[in-house]
Amino acid sequence: MASTRNASLLAVLLLVLLAVLSLFFLTTGMREIPLSGVMHALQAGSSQDPSDLVAWTLRLPRLLAALVCGLSFAVAGALMQGVTNNPLASPSILGINAGASFGLALAMIVLPAASLQVTIISAFFGAALATAFILVLASLKHGLTPVYIALAGTAVSAVFMAVTQVLVVFFDVAQELSYWTAGGIGGIRMASILGVMPWTILGLLLAVSVSRSVTLLSFGEDMAIGLGGKLSRIRLRAGLAVLILAGSAVAVAGPVGFVGLVVPHITRRIVGIDYRLVVPFSALFGALLVLVADIVARTVFPPFEIPLGAVTALVGVPFFLYLANRKEVRG
Repeated sequence: MASTRNASLLAVLLLVLLAVLSLFFLTTGMREIPLSGVMHALQAGSSQDPSDLVAWTLRLPRLLAALVCGLSFAVAGALMQGVTNNPLASPSILGINAGASFGLALAMIVLPAASLQVTIISAFFGAALATAFILVLASLKHGLTPVYIALAGTAVSAVFMAVTQVLVVFFDVAQELSYWTAGGIGGIRMASILGVMPWTILGLLLAVSVSRSVTLLSFGEDMAIGLGGKLSRIRLRAGLAVLILAGSAVAVAGPVGFVGLVVPHITRRIVGIDYRLVVPFSALFGALLVLVADIVARTVFPPFEIPLGAVTALVGVPFFLYLANRKEVRG
């Protein structure tokens, strides 16, 4: 486990790297803006200068969305892996992202004029419904082993995404939902980011509050009970944090996959298994991953953009296959 001093140094380095990449993020795009122009835009606010408008109304909200969604998906994945002792667990693989997308589609169909907060709650409902289906399906015949949970999650994700697509086509809301299903943060507005941030903060606070208990679970249920842990309470709090973080992130960016799978493994490899460190460092690494992925998505084939979810999948799919073939996860 990393010492406190080393962990503090690593946190400072990651924050500096995030700051540097954030400034680079604001300068790049279809319209190149020099760093001096970015600094002027951040100081001047919403002026009428074209560069200021691009930086303030388009790129700054997109930057905040990348940071918020990256840390949300990463922390949600870390909690899921810790609570289930399943290295394959993540919001995308276990169907939470697909369920949240289903909830978004329902909100658009039933309540087309709904506020962002109602939309986020609908995403929570869909995510919870998908999770319930996965747990029931995985436990019917084979038990809650890592591989069978992953297989059940893949099956339920496919079903929920198929049902979502049917609803989208039947009720003619394809244009409204295409932004989310592609998994991207282009066109995001500041009002949406400000609306989702309270949920993000709430989810992070829950994650931090339950982090010590999740560490106990990594030593096994019997050890956790022996050390005074109450499993049902731990799982309830962690599950609520996962639903809040993943659901709110999907409501903003769509089902961006594999961030919650890859980042926790990298984090634990660097800082150890103490979730009091895993949770905050997963947030930093997750924000960094999505930030870099969105820069790649915007700059590889200008003026066209690659869907953010496609970029993260390029990293996540090989990593998932590697984990699925490890002997220790062959339930």
